[in-house]
Amino acid sequence: MKVIGITGGIGSGKTTLAKIIESLGYKVIYTDIIAKKIMNESPEIRQKIIDAFGSDSYSANSELNNTYISNIVFAEGDEAKSKLETLNRIVHPAVIDEMIKETEKLEQIGEEIVFIESALIYEAGLEDGFDYIIVVDAREDLRAKRAALRLGISESEVLNRMRKQNSTQVEKNLADFVIENNSTIDELKDKARFIVDLIKLA
Repeated sequence: MKVIGITGGIGSGKTTLAKIIESLGYKVIYTDIIAKKIMNESPEIRQKIIDAFGSDSYSANSELNNTYISNIVFAEGDEAKSKLETLNRIVHPAVIDEMIKETEKLEQIGEEIVFIESALIYEAGLEDGFDYIIVVDAREDLRAKRAALRLGISESEVLNRMRKQNSTQVEKNLADFVIENNSTIDELKDKARFIVDLIKLA
């Protein structure tokens, strides 16, 4: 089975690309969905987050308080950076374990190509576990506009979050495929089909 990583910075369109590939009939594992499920459903992870960030980390109905956590880890300064690293140390290992389990299940049922959409491939040093990696990028102004609209925050807040992510240029240099997502959804679909065809032939 071929395992293909899809990654990119905030607002790049990596999730949009993943959904296009999924619509072509391929299995896609979304690590953001895994992370949200773990943070909301794992008693162990929940307790670690509360210990690190306080009881306000979860709402009265026991759902993760995303706004509260985001305001802490994406604030300015070294303390916020340290808090983000703490959150990653709590959540990433559990997400990686679940990602591997889901991949193995798909292999067992005979899937020949599986895509994994994740922002943490290079950050967590997982690149050697993939046959190919696709990096999605876009102009900074487009990324900021897209993410601000999706998240309901200002473009300046998005730019602050972008500064806390790995260098996209470094990731592009390491990638097997790079998609520049600066145009229309139809162009992105064409690029997705082209890369999928290449991977099938490889």
